[in-house]
Amino acid sequence: MTLLERLKIETRAAHDRIEVAMDLDRRTASRDSYRDLLIRFYGFHAAWEEAAALRAPDRAFFGSRRKAGLLAKDLKALGMKSEEIIGLPRCHPLMPLPAPAATLGSMYVVEGSTLGGAIIARDVERRLGLTPETGCAYFRSYGRETALMWKSFGAGLLAASSPEVDDLVVEAAKRTFDVMHDWICRTP
Repeated sequence: MTLLERLKIETRAAHDRIEVAMDLDRRTASRDSYRDLLIRFYGFHAAWEEAAALRAPDRAFFGSRRKAGLLAKDLKALGMKSEEIIGLPRCHPLMPLPAPAATLGSMYVVEGSTLGGAIIARDVERRLGLTPETGCAYFRSYGRETALMWKSFGAGLLAASSPEVDDLVVEAAKRTFDVMHDWICRTP
């Protein structure tokens, strides 16, 4: 079994849990509820990216996958000022990232969410009329390159795979799902 297969199997319950708890129908029913959802995502990504950047095994690889800037762009398009965005609450506590392998496990969760983001974007565009230019850049993060970026991430993950690090990668992915769930799904 490859590391990607193991991650998919061992994080399935956590993935399903956050998908149900997020209640996207409710959170994309109005611009206000959608903006509130983006605020939660921003708080997670801004904190996570700062921490993960320090441990990422390949900083260029990691840097090209940052999403907090897209969330800030969306929030500005939805009427927030830069000062308001900078002052938003950040996710705390974050999952521990004691080693580069843990960062890769955490990235698995964040990168995997971009696949579902394309589906969410279509719903947001249909329901709220938002495009990447008017408030839906985050969910369209890689645009037409989404599948290519996922494939590239998978290749990087498999290249890093070894018996010594795979357990750490899987545990970090599970913990990231838990932290993301607790942060995004709680009421601010």
